[in-house]
Amino acid sequence: MVIRECFQVTGGNSGLTENIIYQNPPKNEQRSVKVYSGATLETTLLGSVDKDTVLNGKQMAVFRAPAIIIVRKGLAGKTKFVEKGIFTINDDAYVITVKEKYSDQINIEWAQKVLPNYADRCTTSKGTNATFSKEQFLDMEFSFPPMQEQEEIVRIYRDIYVLKCNMNALNERLERLEHYSIHSDAICKMNAGKIFDLKGGNSGLTEELIYWNQPTEEKDVVFVYSSSTDIQTNMGIISKNARIKDVPIKIFEGPALILSRNGQAGKAMFIDKGMFTINDHAYVLTVKEEYKKQVCLEWFSCICEKYTKNCVTSKDANGTFNKEIFLKEQIELIDFEMQKNIVEKKRSLHTIHAKLKTFLRILGEIEN
Repeated sequence: MVIRECFQVTGGNSGLTENIIYQNPPKNEQRSVKVYSGATLETTLLGSVDKDTVLNGKQMAVFRAPAIIIVRKGLAGKTKFVEKGIFTINDDAYVITVKEKYSDQINIEWAQKVLPNYADRCTTSKGTNATFSKEQFLDMEFSFPPMQEQEEIVRIYRDIYVLKCNMNALNERLERLEHYSIHSDAICKMNAGKIFDLKGGNSGLTEELIYWNQPTEEKDVVFVYSSSTDIQTNMGIISKNARIKDVPIKIFEGPALILSRNGQAGKAMFIDKGMFTINDHAYVLTVKEEYKKQVCLEWFSCICEKYTKNCVTSKDANGTFNKEIFLKEQIELIDFEMQKNIVEKKRSLHTIHAKLKTFLRILGEIEN
């Protein structure tokens, strides 16, 4: 059979604009109709409208769940399952319902999981100008398993959704925890210039230079960072033998902190180990040899921005980190063993968070 035998596909309301919605608020809760569009598929951002709203002299079309919304243009072919209540759509989308003849053979929630595979073959392109072809979609061959199997699939997807919601809530909590600082009583204050070395980067370290100086052996690999990158989005790699105007590039080794000089001025990024280099939009901060048993740099990386952000000339995008002001800052030091304990807890938290994000990605792939 073809899709048109099983499903009714109905167009939305032409002229249902934000202005119309604004002028026709629901008179009470019972008359409230949620408004979806192709641009607000996952939300109800278009708001609610009164069910008796008139458009171009005609009563607005209202639909009753359960039903599927499928986008006609823009996010063409994307679908949303509406579980209950009444709703409406503008003309950027269609509403799909099961025909009465098949109401006891097709679970509409199951259908929402499989129909996007058919819809993908009925869109003109994959870009923002894509258009969904209703007629082509309706003429596609379609089959379905027994209702019991459909309901089992729906149950599995619902369990996945609940798990994903719980994991997203946990992910948000871990996001906040990763930015929290664990405090302890300071045992002394010390001048930053006494504890740390702060060195500038390489002037002239451009993308073109990196391109022409790629390492030929693994032992020559040096990662390149700047003030606008992070561990996941570095500028690539360069050979440790690269030269700028016949001068060897400055190479640094972790543990070290990269401090942005401009752009995101005062932002810090901790490099645990390995060789790296930077351009002249950043500084490299390391602990002086005589203080390595008093200051754990990874611990300082967790709190350093409360000092570095005080040393920025302005709070806008044109701010510049002032090295000389920072070196005069009074750093509050806590017990060294406590520093290491904080680092250990932070690392454990980061590992858990990374695993959770991996699980969320896998769940998202399963759900789609």
